[in-house]
Amino acid sequence: MRISHPRAKLVYDTLDTMREGKRLSPGSGEMVAGTYFADSGYGKSTIIRMYLERRVVDECYERGLFTRDTPRERVLARQRLVLHLTLPSATKMKALMQRLLAALGDPRPDQGANIEAQTFRAGMLMRKHKVELLIIDEVDHLRVPPPRHSTKRDEATSVHNHLKNLLIEGYPIMFVGIPEAHEKLFSEDQMLERDLYPISPQPLDYGKAEDHQLLMDFAADLGIILQEKGIMRDWSDFLSGDTLQCFFLASKGLLGTMVRVLWKAAEIAFEDGAMRVERKHLEMATDTFAIRKKYIDYNPFREGPKSTLPLKQD
Repeated sequence: MRISHPRAKLVYDTLDTMREGKRLSPGSGEMVAGTYFADSGYGKSTIIRMYLERRVVDECYERGLFTRDTPRERVLARQRLVLHLTLPSATKMKALMQRLLAALGDPRPDQGANIEAQTFRAGMLMRKHKVELLIIDEVDHLRVPPPRHSTKRDEATSVHNHLKNLLIEGYPIMFVGIPEAHEKLFSEDQMLERDLYPISPQPLDYGKAEDHQLLMDFAADLGIILQEKGIMRDWSDFLSGDTLQCFFLASKGLLGTMVRVLWKAAEIAFEDGAMRVERKHLEMATDTFAIRKKYIDYNPFREGPKSTLPLKQD
């Protein structure tokens, strides 16, 4: 499910700005970094995927890089304007470079005696494909030893230097992950100086008129998309009474977590043979999923909200 909202647009605009800087820089001038760090549940990876699926694919058509009859899925898989790497747990720098080479279409991404040789090949391929931005997702999975451990300091310095070399080669990087990654990646002063595009999402404030409207629009779209995708036969109402407030509380006030709770509620509704996701399904999802995941320690759908969230005007 893909639902656009104002906070996603802010991320899109930052990524567009970084790419424009690359296009306007002649040759291989040094580029800068951006950071998009937030706890799990903010929907970071989904927003990145939406950016690729919509803005980047649309640009590929507009620039004539692919014909209009090329399926969007094929354009997404083959385009090289924006590279998106998602790192698995405990990724070493050499493995990161192998993933980068594979994303660039290198037939032997594992070939190369050292990281310097891999970086050189990656640089040539990025210039060939006119890459405008590299997004490294789940960057907290990159192995960077704490610099305070003297025995591991050289290894940490090596990782920082290799990342700087990519920027020096002329390719902006957006690092995406949880906040703990910032200390690992930007404890070194020269890396910190290059973080010129920070994105710091804040939790939604239910009582703030602007955020409340965003939540209402998002919840309404969730009900519509369940029907459009054929998951439910009828529109699911998440706005009546205190349902939206309970939904907000059970999901920690995060859009990504709301989708996860809804996912479980939709499974329960489907097994129940229901025509739509109803309040009772959200209540059951809160019992079996949200409380177990420690999003909340009680069930507001059954017990009522324990805190009042008055609406404030902006």
